[in-house]
Amino acid sequence: MSGRWVLAGRVVPAWGFLFDKDGTLLTFAHWRAVMEERARRLAEELNLSEPQRQALARWMGGSSDHGQDESWGLIPLPRPDAEQAVAERLATVLGLDRPTLHARVARVFREVDRDFPFEHHLQPTPGAEACLRAIRRGGGRSAVVTHDVPSAAGRHLAALGWDHLVDVVIGLDGTMERKPSPQPLLAACRALGVPPEETVMVGDTVTDLVAGRGAGCALTVGVLTGLDPREKLAPHADIVAPDLATLGLARAD
Repeated sequence: MSGRWVLAGRVVPAWGFLFDKDGTLLTFAHWRAVMEERARRLAEELNLSEPQRQALARWMGGSSDHGQDESWGLIPLPRPDAEQAVAERLATVLGLDRPTLHARVARVFREVDRDFPFEHHLQPTPGAEACLRAIRRGGGRSAVVTHDVPSAAGRHLAALGWDHLVDVVIGLDGTMERKPSPQPLLAACRALGVPPEETVMVGDTVTDLVAGRGAGCALTVGVLTGLDPREKLAPHADIVAPDLATLGLARAD
């Protein structure tokens, strides 16, 4: 099975599409609220004072008074790295055992994943849903390859009603390397049943694009809705677009 697709005016022979999640299909806006909630629950768990809770939330990236030019805190980090960083900071502040703290932090993060009302905070990037629908309508296959855990990524897709538009979700489950390694993308290709050379990788960071080229994707596409600016993406991308809407993704045949 194969097909030809038009992206930003270019015709590409492909039928698999690999997307990063945060910064590509979704904005990072919901992570502010998630980090705020994680900090609140950690404060309850560890009996932190209100000033300690506020400081933790700001450091994690959850404070609602952050402007767009402020630090993202831990938001850009892969999930295991964020858990480790929080555990190390709290161990230093509270003088507690790191391994024990790490287990408690990981549990709190899982609990937030399970019952936080993501549907009230998720914001798709421009053109994200239209892009996924165009792929489905044209008979293509799509996967999300993320540094989030699969269970949380699945909840995000379901909350937006996109779970039927995405065929495969590859996240951090502790069994494979992370992007920029091509391994997660190759796992997605195997799950989709599509050879890498018939796929397109779309992401908002150099990490995504390096993974795409390493996997042998037919095309790497950078979008400017996330973390890295055009000048960083351009050396690693075949196309750099403001957002998914401007790609004009459509079946060419």
